[in-house]
Amino acid sequence: MNRPGLSHAINRIADFLATSVGFASTFIVLILGVAIGAMVHFTDAFMFMFNLFLSVLAIIISGIILVSGARSEAALQVKLDYLIAASKAPNKSVGLERKDVGEIEAERRRVEQQVAATLDDAIEREVAEEVEEQLSDRR
Repeated sequence: MNRPGLSHAINRIADFLATSVGFASTFIVLILGVAIGAMVHFTDAFMFMFNLFLSVLAIIISGIILVSGARSEAALQVKLDYLIAASKAPNKSVGLERKDVGEIEAERRRVEQQVAATLDDAIEREVAEEVEEQLSDRR
């Protein structure tokens, strides 16, 4: 279940961690942990708790990064869908990201072949026009 409050909090944390202040804060917390460890002579209990803290923090930050990446990707996809809808591109490419990998690869190959053929045609037209222009200049 996607709760707006939780999503908002996760996105705010991700936005903060993506800043230089967020990075510096994370680094400072790490340095403080090492300094405290030095003061207690890195006892087994401290090392256990510090490693546990770092492991949990790493998992949480990884999840936040994944959620933030998914948000960015979804926003980018909406923008692309708007551009596709407003352009002369076929609308069948809208929603392509939800298809199977094989279908996406087949569509990619088809589009690449179509673009290559269009490019070849454009080059041939340009060359023909240039040749025609040069011949007409000689007459």
